[in-house]
Amino acid sequence: MRDLRTLGPWLRRFLADYIVTERRLARNTQMSYRDSFTLLLPFISTKIRKSADRLNVEDITPALILQFLAHLEESRSCSVQTRNQRLTAIRSFARFVASRDPAHLAWCAQIRAITTKKAAPQPVSWMSRDEMEALVTVPDRQTLRGRAEHALLLFLYNTGARVSEATRLEVGDLQISRRGDNHALVTLHGKGNKIRQCPLWARTEDTLGELIQGRETCEPVFLSRHRKRYTRFGVYRLVERCAAQVPSLAARPITPHVIRHTCACHLLQAGVDLNTIRAWLGHVSLETTNIYAEIDLEMKAKAMALCSAAAPRPERPWKENKGVMAFLNAI
Repeated sequence: MRDLRTLGPWLRRFLADYIVTERRLARNTQMSYRDSFTLLLPFISTKIRKSADRLNVEDITPALILQFLAHLEESRSCSVQTRNQRLTAIRSFARFVASRDPAHLAWCAQIRAITTKKAAPQPVSWMSRDEMEALVTVPDRQTLRGRAEHALLLFLYNTGARVSEATRLEVGDLQISRRGDNHALVTLHGKGNKIRQCPLWARTEDTLGELIQGRETCEPVFLSRHRKRYTRFGVYRLVERCAAQVPSLAARPITPHVIRHTCACHLLQAGVDLNTIRAWLGHVSLETTNIYAEIDLEMKAKAMALCSAAAPRPERPWKENKGVMAFLNAI
């Protein structure tokens, strides 16, 4: 780069070379960082009245970043988690610039001094078995589109897969119609290009087998009504549309991640240990999976509160009346 002050070349190197080639981060990470700067640059341009192509690195000041973060929460109604995610992208970019040009070390230190906000943990939302079954059966399986939607919902419930894992799934990732006692398996490509295998129920195997009949191994498993690979937005819209048709779910925000939580909670209720659930969902740390154990403890506490055996019993009298009239009254 000839001009080390211009922001554009730095961003190109950061998003196209550093993220992809050097760090080998996931495609979703690259897109998330891109979205952060897609929002940040127009905001700064408006504030300092300077086009985005003419912005310098030093134009991204701590004061403007704080204003941008406040804008995200107040004007765009973003959550604290989203605010922190955008800040993480900016701080990562600042660290990249300073590592290549020591002249920006002081600027980088000021940017990285901006702290993240402490966010209250979000309650884990999940569905009961009846609610999940009702959601899965909403699509009309008499039509090709309905069968594809039913298969996608059933697959999400069976595997607890992330949306990105489901949309990336190809026919070659499925191992179905295996002979003997071998379970059907699916290979999922998760975060950070981590690969894991997950067993499939018999009904999931049958549903997917019908769906992919006649397709090549390199073709996507789930196709939208336009016969193209499902997008993230398409999966979210499908889940929201089906949930709106279930009376008990209509007023609740149901997303594909709620289905992921539901899968984990039902596995826990079935007696599956936490470490197996961690591997099932593709969590790196067991601490991430522990949230489902806390849910289970809450369910046990509620069950104990409703249990009649836990209710206080009346004190027994010192002497019981064993007369015939007491016997008759007790019947």
